[in-house]
Amino acid sequence: MKFRLGCGAISGLTGLLALPFMAATANADVPGTLIWTVPPFAPAFISEDGKLTGYAADTQNWFISRLGDYQHRIQEVPLARLLAEMRDSSNPENEHNNARCSTTLIPNDERRNYISFAKTILLHLPISVVIRAGDEQNFKPFMDEDGHIQLAQLMANREMATALRIGRSYGALIDNYVERYRKAPQIMPVADDSKLLRLLAMGRIDWIFYFPSEAEFYRRDVTPHQQIKSLPIRGNTNLLEATIGCAKTPVGQQAITRINQIVDANPDMPWTNFYAAWLSPQDREWFLSARAQYIDPKQFEALLQPTK
Repeated sequence: MKFRLGCGAISGLTGLLALPFMAATANADVPGTLIWTVPPFAPAFISEDGKLTGYAADTQNWFISRLGDYQHRIQEVPLARLLAEMRDSSNPENEHNNARCSTTLIPNDERRNYISFAKTILLHLPISVVIRAGDEQNFKPFMDEDGHIQLAQLMANREMATALRIGRSYGALIDNYVERYRKAPQIMPVADDSKLLRLLAMGRIDWIFYFPSEAEFYRRDVTPHQQIKSLPIRGNTNLLEATIGCAKTPVGQQAITRINQIVDANPDMPWTNFYAAWLSPQDREWFLSARAQYIDPKQFEALLQPTK
């Protein structure tokens, strides 16, 4: 079974996956057990034939390999259940020598009441306008001076067709335009995210909304011969940040301190290369430039200066 991206509360299979180097040991000296809870988000996590892959799985393994004195368990848990169990301080799994952790969490004030968060670990390109790679010239009339798509002009144009997944939210800025133009004749409703790439490949539509990594995941899966490119949306170009969070138990808080030390020791964020591998070549170039600016804005600006 492949995990697919979803919205809101997501149901999924709860089980236990054992990765080769994660087997629990009987060593009494270990500082505790970290229960790595895996929500069904592809391509962050892809569960197929008993194997867990994806860029967040690879990132998680990278950190686990540097936390060798802990015991580690992997458990597939829907996001809503994961948060509920972290919030429930009376849950026996969250007491004594255990802590539930997750690799793809976005911190907010409410979650900080019961979750300890590490420094930023995951960086993502934002929701973008995804097109056939050879069609970029057709979208120049809808771009501003920075090359960012102006949604008001694009979505109002009846010559540029698109499809929207029924019931999906794309964030406040984009949802505002979606509600305004949802019933326009050039906008087709669909029930399955994977159908969007097929419609694009068939020429039935001209563009779609996707996270770039999500678009590449579906492209590899359903239209492997199609070449695509993501165009930034004006007002929606910042990198999205997520991180590892552990339940606020002594073990969880100690683990986050250790993880932050690992982050500090690796300022170039090498684990984000796992995410970059899930982007198209064009989107990877965008991400690597954005990552360079995120890591060291001064160094990035120096790269833009003309050489003498």
